[in-house]
Amino acid sequence: MPVSAPISELNFVTARRAVRVLRPDSPSQAVSLARQCRASYTAGGTWLQPAYERDQCWPENLVALNASWPGFWGLEDGPNGLTVGAMTSLAEMARHPLVRDYLPPLAKFLNLVAGPGVRALGTVGGNLIVGGDLSALAMALDVRVDVVGHAGVRILPLSQWLRERTSEDLLRGFTIPDCRGWRMSLEKLGYRARFSPTRATLACVHDGYRLRLAVGGEGGLLRLAATEAFLNGWAALAPDDFGAVLDCELVDHGWQDSHLRMALRRMTTGLLSEVALGT
Repeated sequence: MPVSAPISELNFVTARRAVRVLRPDSPSQAVSLARQCRASYTAGGTWLQPAYERDQCWPENLVALNASWPGFWGLEDGPNGLTVGAMTSLAEMARHPLVRDYLPPLAKFLNLVAGPGVRALGTVGGNLIVGGDLSALAMALDVRVDVVGHAGVRILPLSQWLRERTSEDLLRGFTIPDCRGWRMSLEKLGYRARFSPTRATLACVHDGYRLRLAVGGEGGLLRLAATEAFLNGWAALAPDDFGAVLDCELVDHGWQDSHLRMALRRMTTGLLSEVALGT
């Protein structure tokens, strides 16, 4: 598909290789460039160094996104809940009054995400896409995403999009359902002295009717459906089986580190005491 509008390019050279940064004029043009050039999107760029450490190579092409595109930045309270533009920074989200209204624990939790510089540059959309600290809570809340792709705009559940997404899909924003009054708690486990991905983030939510649990980190992003069913009384198991259910579900979905699973069991017990019991 040819690109009709002119594209400005910026080349910068590192000690390792040159990276071509493409600056499209619109979201649809960004999608076209990502498809044609097999390029990744970049906004705050805070993922580049961790990605290099993991893959030992820099990307050849990057498509730079623009926060001024409609729907890509800011927070808005609407009939379907709280809509967040994907290019809103982590720092902006942490201090926004709507976040304190919808998600009281999140502002404090976001201040634990990396350092101040990363929070000022890093975007909520980027954090969500790479399975960062926001992803577990988003999964537990059944967030819906607004995605621009080669076939147009789609709005669908985050869990479905993560299963079906293509490399050129561009996240414009996401909507958090009206969760005001819900009880929720978050906890993360990571390396304090390293600029590296979090080992695990756990989200526990009570929506007034049932518990919701999700985890993200080294083993991937997972809605803990079997553990939820047990805790909500839908599974005919003895109370002592809680740890076994959680451990089995984690193993089945790729969480192979036994020490990390043990830590998650302790974290879950603590969050349940805060959320389910209202303490």
